Amino acid sequence: MKPESNKESKIFYGWWVVLFAAIQGMFGNGVISNGFSRFFEPIRNDLSISYAQMSLVFSLQRAEGSVAGPLVGWLVDNYGARPMILFGGLCAGIGLICVAYVQTYWQLIFLFVGLVSLGKSAGLGQTLMGLVNRWFIRKKAIAMSTLMTSFAAGGAIVVPVLNAGINAYGWRTTVLIMGIFITILTIPVSLVVRSKPEDMGLLPDGDLPDSDTVNLDGSIAVTKRFEGFSVSEAMRTLPFWLILMGLVCRTGATNAMLIHWFPIMNLYGIGSSMATVLWSLTMGIGVPLRFFMGYATDFFSPRIILSVGMIVGSAGVFILWATGNIAGAICFSLCIAIIEGITSANWLMLANYYGQARFATLMGIMSVFHNSFMFVTPLYAGWLRDDTGSYSIALVTFGIIFGIGAVSFAIAKKPIHPSQLN
Repeated sequence: MKPESNKESKIFYGWWVVLFAAIQGMFGNGVISNGFSRFFEPIRNDLSISYAQMSLVFSLQRAEGSVAGPLVGWLVDNYGARPMILFGGLCAGIGLICVAYVQTYWQLIFLFVGLVSLGKSAGLGQTLMGLVNRWFIRKKAIAMSTLMTSFAAGGAIVVPVLNAGINAYGWRTTVLIMGIFITILTIPVSLVVRSKPEDMGLLPDGDLPDSDTVNLDGSIAVTKRFEGFSVSEAMRTLPFWLILMGLVCRTGATNAMLIHWFPIMNLYGIGSSMATVLWSLTMGIGVPLRFFMGYATDFFSPRIILSVGMIVGSAGVFILWATGNIAGAICFSLCIAIIEGITSANWLMLANYYGQARFATLMGIMSVFHNSFMFVTPLYAGWLRDDTGSYSIALVTFGIIFGIGAVSFAIAKKPIHPSQLN
């Protein structure tokens, strides 16, 4: 196949990849990552289980992610994102369909962790980010920010839909419909996306090939200028571990509070409808913030953006803990929106520091750690809720964790590639 030029295609195909990846990410992550928290109380009440038992379902999802993450990353980097998106999307969609019919707690764990979570790990967040990262270099901030913004849009758009569905038809019918939708959506997405621009005779950003990038058969070769750090080189740098520490703190505390969002709000006298409004407010504000914060990494240091965001998040948690009223809950929601907004900067920081070729693998390695912590934090919050009847101790803990993450991000300076040290 001969390389295509910009004259032959007004729109670089990478932007179509971003669009379809964003649609898949918006609905897939919107239902499974963000939206499933809305099912916390309905499923818990239906199956007559404790807060800790329900928390375990979400924690096991993260444990599965920590195990699958490195393998998924390696598969994406070596065999491409396209087959993973097809497998993962179908697995998640079919899994949700099956979850609609569970009758016991153990069936819920088996199906949600064994099918839905496996599908999410294989075909959604990590894989979609690895896909988009392959298609862009100079325009990476805009492309990745657009994708990450779609994840937040899923939380803002899908959760109100789920809330309406649960109120009108019950949680089982709502899960069933969402499962069917994701299953059907996966087919056209997997047909449109391509794992990397070289597969279509293109280069990242739509650049024109030169003699150094074209093989004898006319195909496009990936050159050293696109590679960056190897896995071992990256893991031998201090910034990698500081970014990981900040990531663990950000996702661990945030994940626990989002999972327990509706029980937390209920404890402070805020009903499910108002809690849904606050959720939509948080995720809705996070939509433009993810794009703006990600794009801002082209002009400002991502470590400063992330550090300031973590400080704001910590302040919001302590305000809710100190006030325990609707005003405190609104302030908390706004501050958590900031935490959600800096997500793009977090992964762009990793991509900008360490390059393209092993991005998905590095994400997978990091997932072992941050998913493991996300396994612990919801259980910790659920155990405290059952034991003390309150989330006060958990909120104080999470506020402190945000502070630790702020320091870690602040001191994570960009590493120098070993080849530049000689």
